[in-house]
Amino acid sequence: MPPPSIKKMSSFKSDKHEKKSCGKVVARIMFSHVGLFILVSVYTVIGAYIFISIEKPAEEMRYQKKRNVAMDINDAAKYIISYLWYHNTRNHTKAEYHSLVMKNLVVFHEFVVTKSGDSDIKYDGNVNKWDWDWTLPKSLLFTVTSIAAIGYGHISPKTILGRIFTILYNVIGIPLLLVFLANIGDFLANSCRYLYSRLCCRWCRIRRRISEQKKGKTVEKRSLWKDDIGFETFMPTNTVDVPIVVNLCIITVYLMLGGVLFSWWENWDLLESVYFTFITLTTIGFGDYVPGNSFLDLSDGLMAAMKMLVTVLFCLFGMALLSMCINLMQEQLVAKSRWFAKEIGLIEEEVDPMVKYKYKKSKRGTVPETQQDRDGNKRLSLMPAHEGESTTTRAGNFTNIQEELEDL
Repeated sequence: MPPPSIKKMSSFKSDKHEKKSCGKVVARIMFSHVGLFILVSVYTVIGAYIFISIEKPAEEMRYQKKRNVAMDINDAAKYIISYLWYHNTRNHTKAEYHSLVMKNLVVFHEFVVTKSGDSDIKYDGNVNKWDWDWTLPKSLLFTVTSIAAIGYGHISPKTILGRIFTILYNVIGIPLLLVFLANIGDFLANSCRYLYSRLCCRWCRIRRRISEQKKGKTVEKRSLWKDDIGFETFMPTNTVDVPIVVNLCIITVYLMLGGVLFSWWENWDLLESVYFTFITLTTIGFGDYVPGNSFLDLSDGLMAAMKMLVTVLFCLFGMALLSMCINLMQEQLVAKSRWFAKEIGLIEEEVDPMVKYKYKKSKRGTVPETQQDRDGNKRLSLMPAHEGESTTTRAGNFTNIQEELEDL
């Protein structure tokens, strides 16, 4: 078999290189901000449809069971009414008829309690009324709150297959959402730091520009947005700390925004809406308040779908914003905690001795001082003893340099 030609080998190498480059491009796009958002969105929507396909048949069976129970209870009620009406026409005393009524009512009560005791059928006295759990809006809310570890508890899988799929789904979904929130949180932190250094620190940056100009020259008029970002000479952007108060104000404003929004959509008061927003963004998720009126009923059509999208985006963006604020505050909180611990003596300050004594000034008289006329260029043998050198430690009195050298 003849060996492959050089053209074929080069084309094979080029195809392999193109495949690698295409793979890198796809991975770069998938793990970008937009790519991760699309990936999380697709993952939640697909998960919602899978849960619907698993849990909907079981829910239909529960609905049919509820209808049967409701019809049995209605038939029993009709029978009791007809039975008591029949005995009302008989010759019974008042006490006998009262005893008969109470006896039948006790039997009917036990029958109703036994039939409607199953909480899964959600018996409400109606035959055809049913609040469907596994609709698209509720399933989507379930998948989002599951991977976000909020868990309102408004619905839950009832089948064995659904519970197994919930475990597998969240094993992948929770790390995926954490990567997305960390990515968005870092982006928001850098953006917030950049905006703070460009807007809130504008006066300081103008001072920096003035200090960098030579004397006698006017300051160049150009936008502060064109300044170098990163390792500037004065007030570098990468070391600017957004104050804790600013972060707390951002969180407060976002909580109030959520309070106004959900109080309008859900008919809650402002305190309840702020409470729900805080419980959701901190992933506590008690489940006592669940967004129902905003989008769980899709009877409004497009408006309900838009409310559903806004609610999900508000929760995801709020969790990323909270992560950003914690990221910006944690270094300052650690530094302030260490400073407070040093001040009260809980920990000792670790200082390099060379740095500690580098600029320490000696007290006058503790260190011998060199006299002004001794610059190191004069011979000690040519100086008289009274200029500072003791006669006991002074070298011999030589008449010239040659005798001094011979003595050595």
